[in-house]
Amino acid sequence: MQKKRDEFSDFSIQQARKLAQSGVGQELLAVLQNTQGDQLRQAMEQAAAGDYAKVKESLEAMMSSPEARELLEKLRG
Repeated sequence: MQKKRDEFSDFSIQQARKLAQSGVGQELLAVLQNTQGDQLRQAMEQAAAGDYAKVKESLEAMMSSPEARELLEKLRG
């Protein structure tokens, strides 16, 4: 049985993959792994289980750190 993707579309998942492969994306991932590794692993487990609402909650909490916000600003700029 295929899992429902809730608010995530194929396009947004593809964008996330592209971001994760970019230089700033790799830097952001490293920051999250170093500062919030347990939460990041939990979000990955939630995604694997198809609980995208929880993934969104987890990522929003992680992205509120000063380091993550700084890197997100680089992405916007």
